[in-house]
Amino acid sequence: MIEVILEKQNPWWNDLSFKFNIFSRDVTHELINNLENDKIIALVGSRQVGKTSLLYLLIEHLLKTVKSTRIFYFNLDDFEIKGLFSSAATFLNYIQADKKIKYIFIDEVQRLDNPGLFLKSIHDLNLNLKIIVSGSSQLELKAKLKEFLVGRLRQLEIPRLTFSEIKQLSPNIPKKSILENIMLYGSYPEIVKQNNFEEKKLLLNDIYKTYLQKDIADFAKIENIDAFNKLLILLASQIGSLLNIHHLSKTLRISSQKVTEYIDILEGTFIIKRLYPFFKNYKKEISKTPKIYFMDLGLRNLLLANWQALELRNDRGALFENLAFLELYNQDIYKIKHYHFWRTTNQTEIDFVIEEGTILKALEAKYSSLKNPKAFITFKEYYPQALTELITPDTIGELA
Repeated sequence: MIEVILEKQNPWWNDLSFKFNIFSRDVTHELINNLENDKIIALVGSRQVGKTSLLYLLIEHLLKTVKSTRIFYFNLDDFEIKGLFSSAATFLNYIQADKKIKYIFIDEVQRLDNPGLFLKSIHDLNLNLKIIVSGSSQLELKAKLKEFLVGRLRQLEIPRLTFSEIKQLSPNIPKKSILENIMLYGSYPEIVKQNNFEEKKLLLNDIYKTYLQKDIADFAKIENIDAFNKLLILLASQIGSLLNIHHLSKTLRISSQKVTEYIDILEGTFIIKRLYPFFKNYKKEISKTPKIYFMDLGLRNLLLANWQALELRNDRGALFENLAFLELYNQDIYKIKHYHFWRTTNQTEIDFVIEEGTILKALEAKYSSLKNPKAFITFKEYYPQALTELITPDTIGELA
């Protein structure tokens, strides 16, 4: 029975002409580069962002130069094969580890009782195995991997689709239409590929319900789901605004500590992102309160049940600012840049400030205005070396 399952999971063992026919992502090149190092590679990210598809893309790349029987893919959603992972010895005996490199792909690795210890024991034997793992329950995956894999693991955060990727998928669709679709329905791959708008909404609702059930109820074990849901709605209504923990606590009638705990969970499961202020101890700069952005605008709009067209909305500026943040953040797969916003006590604000080494860059997102904002002048009075850039609907897919 196990052999039948594994042959289905690894069709290239018996079919040398097997093709996946999967869309190549912007991150594919960097993932391929990481096949050359000795790290365990973990693909992390929200549910439904295409982590399994990226594993297949890597396998497809390897099949060009590597013997097919030296590439193993295990999807642990098939519980029958878990016995192969009962011990390092059992697993190594099955794959018949030898001096030649073998590639091991483990999907849904969080299904193992102790994946961190298992992977450490395999890695530390130095058996010329390249291990790439992924999982859909991010809280569970992080909790089970971090303790044992310090110095052995490289985590790569896989985003939802970027504007340029969606443009490649829909080359004949006008840029304006793509922009509106992302701002309304987000950029999960399955949502993007769906042309029916009502079906997009239903799919987003499915993703959200699965998230609440698997990550929040089953693993995080949040008891006050009602307050958690209300917090999400409140956050969705204030994207790009300063986060006021005390106000949220008072509105929800839960402690500030509990609000912070929930926000930590939301950020840890790739639903929201906190953006902290940039400052160098000038007295007029704010230095503590973060802003909130959603990692998918479709989920954000689902929470507010607002599917109005952009021209009818009074939040389109906030939506565009959120999208601009995602475009900047999602291009940095290694997360080596530092992302901030800038604000003074007299309300002068820059949407995004990015630090990369000695380079400092200030960016403003404007949905309707094409003029450089006065805030750039003020910012350069503080930081004369800074570069500035205006992000508009015309430049949104060209950010670097």
